[in-house]
Amino acid sequence: MACLPQGDICTLSNSSRLLTPTPSSEHKGYHHYVDDSPYNARAFVQLGHIPNSTAVVCSHKRALHEHKSLLCNSSISSSMSDSQSVSFQELTKALEDLPLWGKTLVAGGVVVAFYLPYAWFTSNKRASPIKSDFKPGVVYLYQLPRTKELPSISASCLKLETWLRMAEIPYENVPCGLGTRGLDGAIPFIEVDGKEISHSALAIHSSSHLKEKFSKGSLDDHLSDEQKATCHAFERLIHLSLASSHLIYRAENADKLIGLIPPANFGIFASIFSIFVTKAYLGRCASIISSSSLGGYSRDQRVFLGKEDIRSLSKYLGSKHFFTGFKPTSIDASIFASLSQILFVPYQSHHKQLLNDECANLVKFVDRMKSRFWPDWTEATTKFTADSNWKRKLSTPPNGSRAQTPQKFE
Repeated sequence: MACLPQGDICTLSNSSRLLTPTPSSEHKGYHHYVDDSPYNARAFVQLGHIPNSTAVVCSHKRALHEHKSLLCNSSISSSMSDSQSVSFQELTKALEDLPLWGKTLVAGGVVVAFYLPYAWFTSNKRASPIKSDFKPGVVYLYQLPRTKELPSISASCLKLETWLRMAEIPYENVPCGLGTRGLDGAIPFIEVDGKEISHSALAIHSSSHLKEKFSKGSLDDHLSDEQKATCHAFERLIHLSLASSHLIYRAENADKLIGLIPPANFGIFASIFSIFVTKAYLGRCASIISSSSLGGYSRDQRVFLGKEDIRSLSKYLGSKHFFTGFKPTSIDASIFASLSQILFVPYQSHHKQLLNDECANLVKFVDRMKSRFWPDWTEATTKFTADSNWKRKLSTPPNGSRAQTPQKFE
């Protein structure tokens, strides 16, 4: 009960049942009402802070019943609403007034409260395969949910699905939440005839298994040993250098990146869980950067090395349609997925600026891959459909150009 101006003691007569104020110094801050009836009921009435309303609390049920005419339902509802508003404002102000260490403790408590159930859920081993009623000869793809602007904010997920389309391997996207992971904790992963294959690189390069199942040759069969070695070197450059370099911008814009995930994936507590996911993602980014080959470099040095990686890709591509000529290969899926994470995200970076200003051939390459293998790009990024029957969209004009207008990044 909030503290009010000096209170009074009031006597409630048996005949009139009226509350007569009587000065009091015993109970400061309250209007103290004394009932001189045989029931000796007392009521503390809070006044002044709740407009046009009076709350009466009686210590005796019979006395409360006798005075129920004094209570107004509308006044009580108004009181409760205003009290909740005041309480929320007071709580917000109290949090703002906390010192830094206090805010840290509160934030840590909230994170722990949500992390423990998450850790328990993700650490429990699940049954394998997930798809028990699988169809022979069909790849079941498990990846992060569809997002705005680009089909996936994970380069690995986008690479693997693009490669499956390029290789013309029948696959189905299995609906799964943000917490779904392979048996080794990785995502994406695939299931083929009840067997799980984790990591995009392993799934792609396990061509002997897929070749046996689908009687299809590898996308890279026509390449010479020198070309295969060159593609392998570029694959490592993208994964170990360029991705780590651009991760700086992803960490600095984590809120915008997580904002691409439709709120429906977080459930009814979307605002709370999105904050938790953002914090968790920041921690993961810091861990990856520190443990990468660029961990010992400064921020500007990491950005510079990423720009050099992009220039190398541009010089090698030259005027070719794809990286090894006129026929797309596995390396094209990797480069397309990685550059898409730079070009289509809703924030600016020096890497995006370099692509738009100096590397027009790489931008055209991304648009070429997008038009050929992602005719359903707009549907996937607006309706968040995961239909793997993408070839039916080839008869409609694809959205082959980037919607974003290049902006100067300072």
